[in-house]
Amino acid sequence: MANNEESDAYYETVKQKLRGKGKKELLELLAEVAEYNWDVGRFILERAMMDSGDMEKLVESLLAEIRSVTSEPAWGSEWSGEGHIPDYSHLQQQFASLEKRGCADALLKLGEELWKRGNDQLGKANDEGETGTAIAECMEIVIRAIPKSSLSKPQQLLWAIERQSTDNYDILPDEPFDFMKSGEYGEADWREVAYALESRLLAIGDKWFRRYFVNWLLHAYRSGGLEDRVIPLLEREGDYEELVKVLLREGRREEAKRTCILGYETYVQKGGFPPDSLHDQLLEMAEAEGQYGLAGAYCWDDFCDHASDESYVKLRDVAEKAGCWPAVREAALRFLKTGSRPDHPGEGKEPPTGKTGKKAAKQKWPLPPTEVAHLYKEKPHFSRNFPMTEALLRVAILEKRLDDVIKLHRVVLREQKRSDVIAFGIHIHTANAVSDQYPDVALSIWRFLLDTLLIPEQEGIYKIVEPCLSDMKLIYEKTNRLDEWKALISELKTKHKSNHELLEGLTALE
Repeated sequence: MANNEESDAYYETVKQKLRGKGKKELLELLAEVAEYNWDVGRFILERAMMDSGDMEKLVESLLAEIRSVTSEPAWGSEWSGEGHIPDYSHLQQQFASLEKRGCADALLKLGEELWKRGNDQLGKANDEGETGTAIAECMEIVIRAIPKSSLSKPQQLLWAIERQSTDNYDILPDEPFDFMKSGEYGEADWREVAYALESRLLAIGDKWFRRYFVNWLLHAYRSGGLEDRVIPLLEREGDYEELVKVLLREGRREEAKRTCILGYETYVQKGGFPPDSLHDQLLEMAEAEGQYGLAGAYCWDDFCDHASDESYVKLRDVAEKAGCWPAVREAALRFLKTGSRPDHPGEGKEPPTGKTGKKAAKQKWPLPPTEVAHLYKEKPHFSRNFPMTEALLRVAILEKRLDDVIKLHRVVLREQKRSDVIAFGIHIHTANAVSDQYPDVALSIWRFLLDTLLIPEQEGIYKIVEPCLSDMKLIYEKTNRLDEWKALISELKTKHKSNHELLEGLTALE
């Protein structure tokens, strides 16, 4: 605030000094300033071109500048501090001036050139995103000018769609394009856009490039009263995921299910991973129809493919509805230990033998095959190692089997130390889980994290370790062991006495 006040006072003083001068004196003063400051002279000339309406000459000058600045290399080295970042500040200033004066058509002409050449420049850039940000700031002004231009409304929409769909480096935010969804554009406008986009798609072969235009074409169909063209387009494009959503919205559930299965088969036959969304849709349809056994089978597949807290809980909830959770739970734990699946005999390791030396009796698998089970052998699978100790630990935490939690955590810690990769999240999760009943175990885990994380002189380290320290302090307070807490803080202060930021944090927490 003080800086703004000082700035206002400064300019007011300058104005007062200028008010007492005559026209000739002012002209001589400006000429003298322009002589010493080239940018001032340039500003005066460009301002004169705007005032005189000589827009063509100004635009040509700015087009030349665009060609010049976009031809410059854009690179920077964080380590050496060397580099070259193209300077877009003058273009940004002139774009803002043109916007202020309502020169929308001029901005669109300049924006078209900047977008084409700027994308070429970004394809070769090796900086920290500075060049992309500068180009985006110019283009945001251009996009705001679209609805104020002399283009027809359909042409305005198409101009914006072309830029949004060719944003190869994802530099443009969504907000400038919000005008496209306003009530200013009616059905007739969007129909004309749809016809133009249909022609545009004929020239685009690349799958990933054309999907942006397809998304806008779908929007144009829906906004232009051409909903009957939506499903045929999705069928031609092979966009099974979106097609399923549309069919479900229209209540065509059987068609949606067939499309899901067809899409799943198509991805597998091409050697790819089927999208999770198709699997999820089949699961949701089975659950909505009350086929909890079938829904459980999809949950089982998901758990075996992506073992996690979420997939385990979902499997449990659905299997309970199907009345077969005990058998499924046993199979889930066996899978995490050995990789064996009762629905696919022969996979993974053999289940462990009992005390008598005999193999455990096989139980009948309670879940039916899914509608895509026939594709199981063809479907690609992730390579994994068993036992999946961390997943077993997470399940034990979910089920509050704290003795198992402690045993499994020791195994996880040994495995991570052997691999020399410490994943801190699971240790924090474990400490929180056991802290009430086994406070000393939790304290030992947090101490391990402190010893691993605390690096001398590392900036910002206190923010990283503060949650561990806060949790430790709570336990020491609850168990009336504040002397141990004070001893810990004293030890850390002594050990890291050169890290002033850490010392301040420890003092504040103490």
